[in-house]
Amino acid sequence: MAKHVSLMFDNNFEGVEKEVVDKLVQLQKALLNKDIEKLDELFDDSFLLIRGSGRQETKTEFLKDISEDVLHYRESKIQIPSIKLKENKASIITIVDLRTCLLGVQSIWNLDSKFKLRKIDGDWRFVKWDTSYTPKKHEDE
Repeated sequence: MAKHVSLMFDNNFEGVEKEVVDKLVQLQKALLNKDIEKLDELFDDSFLLIRGSGRQETKTEFLKDISEDVLHYRESKIQIPSIKLKENKASIITIVDLRTCLLGVQSIWNLDSKFKLRKIDGDWRFVKWDTSYTPKKHEDE
């Protein structure tokens, strides 16, 4: 099966919103291709993944799972994102449908997701990916 990212929306964002959406697409492509170097670049050292189960993983733990073939991402679909910008911070609320293979078991995860990014040295970096997030609005940051 070909690995690809599908956008379930018209990507007609502009300016800073486009930069942020493009980072999300880059993240999904890097996951599908197991591009650890690109993921390392996209994630801030403080990056935290919060799974739907509540389990938390650091950047190091998440990258290790990917590099050791515990996680295989096959396909990604990104639903219409809602973006909030405030100075050097951004948040994206969306649903990411991931076709995966986890420890040999194929599944599709429909992840209600909230991504938080911070602009560091002129570049947007992910600081958090929360898949336990269910409210459909941005809080005040």
